[in-house]
Amino acid sequence: MLNLNLVGLYIGMLIGGCFLLFAIIRYKKVPEFLEIVVIILSCTGVVIGLHLGFVASTIPDKELGKLATHRVPVVLGALAVIWTSIGSIYKTCKQSIDNLTS
Repeated sequence: MLNLNLVGLYIGMLIGGCFLLFAIIRYKKVPEFLEIVVIILSCTGVVIGLHLGFVASTIPDKELGKLATHRVPVVLGALAVIWTSIGSIYKTCKQSIDNLTS
C-alpha cells in the first residue's frame, strides 16, 4: 500500500534537493539548513493536503461516518493547508535567494 506521508516526504526531499543544487550552482553558496527543511515539510503539506481534499470530496458518506456532515470544512481545511504550504515554499525560496545574493 502506498504511504502518502512518505511520498510527500520524498517529493519534498526531491524539491529541496533541487533547490539546494540550484543555489550551489547559481550562487556558489549553500542555503541555511532550516530553509531546506521548511521547503521539504511544506511540500509534504501540499501532498497531504491534496490527498485529504481528494478523499474528503470523493469518498461516500457511509465510509466517512460522523465526518460526513463536516465534508465542506474538511475540504476547506485541506485547501488552507495547501495554500499555506505553497505560500511558505515561495516565501522561503525568495528569502533564501535574497540572502544568497547579499
